[in-house]
Amino acid sequence: MEKLRELEEEAYSFYKKTGMPYVVMKSAMTLDGKIATSTGDSKWVTGEQSRHHVHELRHIYDGIMVGVETAIKDRPQLTTRLPGGNGRNPVRIIADSSLRLPLDSPLLDTSNAQTWIFCTDEASIEKEKQLLKHGVRVIRTGNGRHVNLHHAMKYLGDNGIKSVLLEGGGHLNWSMLKASLVQKAVIFIAPKLLGGRNSISPISGEGFDRMGLATQLNNLSVEQFGADVCVIGYIN
Repeated sequence: MEKLRELEEEAYSFYKKTGMPYVVMKSAMTLDGKIATSTGDSKWVTGEQSRHHVHELRHIYDGIMVGVETAIKDRPQLTTRLPGGNGRNPVRIIADSSLRLPLDSPLLDTSNAQTWIFCTDEASIEKEKQLLKHGVRVIRTGNGRHVNLHHAMKYLGDNGIKSVLLEGGGHLNWSMLKASLVQKAVIFIAPKLLGGRNSISPISGEGFDRMGLATQLNNLSVEQFGADVCVIGYIN
């Protein structure tokens, strides 16, 4: 519990100085860098102890963020499931530029956890009305094809979200890194080799075109959860 309190404190310290949420990019991948097969199967990459720690992280961070593709394909609940039913549910944050999230998504059940969706100004007004009926908060971030992530983070900070656990997928992870909105990475690595040229990686998008531009992680530490290794590093 002391370690979790330290994680809370580092997030709050960043928020207090900047007014922006402290963003932790969390991913779970195989040793050859895959988070899912080419068919999208991702259950389970890592073991039970790693998954338990992820729920501990969900408990301490204010928000959990995914892209709409992940929300559609995986149909996650994005809630905290700790032994005994304990655990605080973070605000579930979806980047969904066109409001494509299906109305039967588990994320529209807001009885135990809030859901906030960021979209662009071009998204359907009618779909927004349907989402509002489910208790979902819809926030428009301006014109353009994609959600303005700087606008989204500023909105979160202004509305009391001090920390965000970023759980992907690959396109959102890349977009957040490219926008310099990630402060920390927590990468679980399972002792598995998946292969496959079309298997899915934790960070996609166009990527940097030169190695010298790659995001550098500093102050590295390594922890072990069962058979899995977790690499933790800070950006800037």
